Amino acid sequence: MTRVGFLEGFGLGINVYESGRRGGLGVCRRSRLVLRVRNRNLDDVRLDEKEDDDDVQEGSGLGDSDVIIVSRRELLAAIFAAFGFASTILAAQRYSSIRRWSFSAFSGVLRERYPPTSGNSVALARFMMEGIKSGPIANLKNLTWINVQPPRLKDRLLLVHLWRMSDVRTMDVMTRLEKVIFGMKKELSGAVATLSVHCAKFDSERIPPFIQEAAEEMRWRHSVASDTDLSLWKSIGAEVWPTVLILSPNDHRVLVALTGDMIGRLEECLYASLSLYKKAQLQTSSFPLPKVMKPGMTWDSPLLRYPSRIAMDAKGGRLFISDSGNSRILVTTLEGRFLMQIGGAARTDPMDAEVAQHVLYSEGENEGYRDGSFQDALFKNPQGIAFNALKNELAVADTGNNCLRIANLEERSVRSVNFVSSIKDAGEVAKELTTKRMASPKPWDVSVSSGNVYISLAGSNTIWRLDPFGDMVHFCGRTGVAGRVDVESGYGGALFASPSGLCATQSSLFVVDSDSSTVREIGLGEKSVRTVVGGDSIFLGNLSAFGDRDGFGSGARLQMPMGICSTPEDKLLVADSYNNKIRSVVPAENECREFSGTGITGYRDGPKEVARFFCPTDVVYSDKLKKAYVTDKNNHQIRVIDGITGDVSTLRFFGFPDFGEAADPPSTTAPS
Repeated sequence: MTRVGFLEGFGLGINVYESGRRGGLGVCRRSRLVLRVRNRNLDDVRLDEKEDDDDVQEGSGLGDSDVIIVSRRELLAAIFAAFGFASTILAAQRYSSIRRWSFSAFSGVLRERYPPTSGNSVALARFMMEGIKSGPIANLKNLTWINVQPPRLKDRLLLVHLWRMSDVRTMDVMTRLEKVIFGMKKELSGAVATLSVHCAKFDSERIPPFIQEAAEEMRWRHSVASDTDLSLWKSIGAEVWPTVLILSPNDHRVLVALTGDMIGRLEECLYASLSLYKKAQLQTSSFPLPKVMKPGMTWDSPLLRYPSRIAMDAKGGRLFISDSGNSRILVTTLEGRFLMQIGGAARTDPMDAEVAQHVLYSEGENEGYRDGSFQDALFKNPQGIAFNALKNELAVADTGNNCLRIANLEERSVRSVNFVSSIKDAGEVAKELTTKRMASPKPWDVSVSSGNVYISLAGSNTIWRLDPFGDMVHFCGRTGVAGRVDVESGYGGALFASPSGLCATQSSLFVVDSDSSTVREIGLGEKSVRTVVGGDSIFLGNLSAFGDRDGFGSGARLQMPMGICSTPEDKLLVADSYNNKIRSVVPAENECREFSGTGITGYRDGPKEVARFFCPTDVVYSDKLKKAYVTDKNNHQIRVIDGITGDVSTLRFFGFPDFGEAADPPSTTAPS
């Protein structure tokens, strides 16, 4: 007999008994497991009793214990059944993180189509020839076309850009593609068609109106489609965003796949792919272009275009609105009366009509990069703004220009801040960065506390700080590494995933970590980082633990939150953007509750039980008026929530000298 006693402390013992049966050729031995449960004051509970089993003899050591006799096969079956049940429950809870999984990705099919490292054009052409025969076939049959009618894709090389609207790198990649395609416009001449196919991560990204708004916000002038059921994504085994593919004509095999820094090799890959086909084999007619909406500041259009952020001067009664689509900052009273405009002057070099036929997107008429007076200054897609009461200045995250701008409200001038960083991440040598415009960090939000200006760099997953002496220093997070890692001491080991919203208090800096759908807290005194609400409690590296659920800690679920502010009651208001809600968070209790919004995409004023938003991206609270102001981005409006009743209304602007009164809000009909 073999005794397994590692569970005896729990009153459980497992005995293995071997019994022999004599046969003609010898002794055949079989083993059985006897599960012994000591009663321990449970005399009335007996699981089973085997008094007559001839395998259990007197003196075998069973005594007065209750016993269950099972075979090894039965025990293994029970273990596998329990494992299967637990796996099913776990998969159901984490469906959002595994629905993009495919056997093609597991076997690395697409990775085999990464171009060879050698710069030899002959080797690259030979590699693409292999792709014509054996490359994975991209399934384009189930695409939902967003801004064009289903085009004819035959007899053309296809340049396919896989993207998602929640990825802050999308426009950077589009700029690189645009530069290559415009430079090769004569060589391409209709033989190559460019498609941007949206492959969603979040649930709301699968809704066509969301994708259409994203394409119009970025002024894309090429065909956009949605891979709603991820059939294209799975057919080629895609794994990351962004991914750029060159597909063969007609059968749509992947000739080459580019991700990350490899996208810089797009031009040589296009030349190599064109060399494989004769001109007679490819179309030369132009590919159909979408009808691009160009909302401008006119009498019959909304005054705002995709407003993204909002700040407040509580003492002076001023609102600062980041009118991102018009690349300007508006200053109004809390009642909506116009005070001043910063930036947004009309460009004097409009795009030529012939040039417009060869570009993937058009630039706004009011965007650019220029310091100077409020009338002369130019921004490009400004996002976060914060009022510095000590200096009467406005800090602006000029996202499209990748820099921090400071608007002095007394001198009525705009300047750029020199970035001088001392980055001491693990494994990196401290380095100096003295340029005004960084490479691709994507500054997304700013917040002011005790003279310090904190900046979230969504592109590099870090937090920086502009100290009172004017020096910009790296503050928290590891550069270029996305994740969700909390630390108890020291900021260097913490990981963020597209931190897009900031709210600074005296003792803490609260961060909306958008891509992980969490709210994080950075302790300014103890130098710690913790997760307040949201996130996966088991798999900390899971960045797809999103949803729509109130609760405590990791039991709460958000979906791509973007904005955050504090209230005097030691609470936070969070713009839960992709859930179309505003939520209330109590950091001390790790509690998250719904504050306003039904979660249904649309536009509707009224009680909080019926009010609707369309991607709210920021919120600020007035303690004096007991009101919250919300940038309702895709409705192009500023919404006002009564802090006592929860009723929602729309802020009516007036007194604008150049553009008159704001137009009526959009229809209350929710997008389908």
